[in-house]
Amino acid sequence: MKSARLIIYLLSLLWVGCPLVAFPKGKVHEKAPKRIKVNPATEESGGLTLTQEFNIYRGAAYANIVIDYATRDGWLFGMQLLNVPVAGDGAQTFQNDGYLILSKTFTINDAWSLAVGAQNGRVLTHAPTHRWHHFSFLDNQFTPGERLNFHLGAFYVNDALATIHQPYGAMAGFEIRMLPKVLHLQADYFSGTSNISGNIVNLFYYPAANWQTYLGVNMPAPHTGGEFAGNVGIAYNWR
Repeated sequence: MKSARLIIYLLSLLWVGCPLVAFPKGKVHEKAPKRIKVNPATEESGGLTLTQEFNIYRGAAYANIVIDYATRDGWLFGMQLLNVPVAGDGAQTFQNDGYLILSKTFTINDAWSLAVGAQNGRVLTHAPTHRWHHFSFLDNQFTPGERLNFHLGAFYVNDALATIHQPYGAMAGFEIRMLPKVLHLQADYFSGTSNISGNIVNLFYYPAANWQTYLGVNMPAPHTGGEFAGNVGIAYNWR
């Protein structure tokens, strides 16, 4: 059974990973915009989670470190250190960003919950001006069955983070549990043409209890000058 699951995972990686080797061949944009890592989906009930992610561009690689704690009554507290240069430079609008996360999920019924939250922070180093970054959201989250959940909501982002005056937008996403607790496909979308706009698609594999690994792609919104990037990550949850 484990061998069959591993084969399915590897075949799925070939499908999701295709965009990673199909980057556009044009000139790499200097300081191309890229959204921060924002995923408003609720954490599974309770626990401390540590995530290490790498974003890989053609000429650069960046690390994201996220630690968050989800309570069983719907609160989530977290800290993020994002866009830390590992190799190369020039693929990010902001580098070395620190953020605090706070959200609360309210259960409406067995299939519907409502989440509200915010992420606040700033560029910590090498910034000409240390302007405050703010992102907040109101998100409807639906779980119609064991193998599917999806969300639909609205967000506000300030000009310092968006890099343009486009303060409001819509967000949506889904998670398909192809093999529950083994193989999940997750996608998120943020509307507009600002620094946070675009799509994220990741394929998650659970190799053991409390462990997650994932591989995917960041796709910028059209006409933003943003670069495609590959995602590679690993997470561990203490429950």
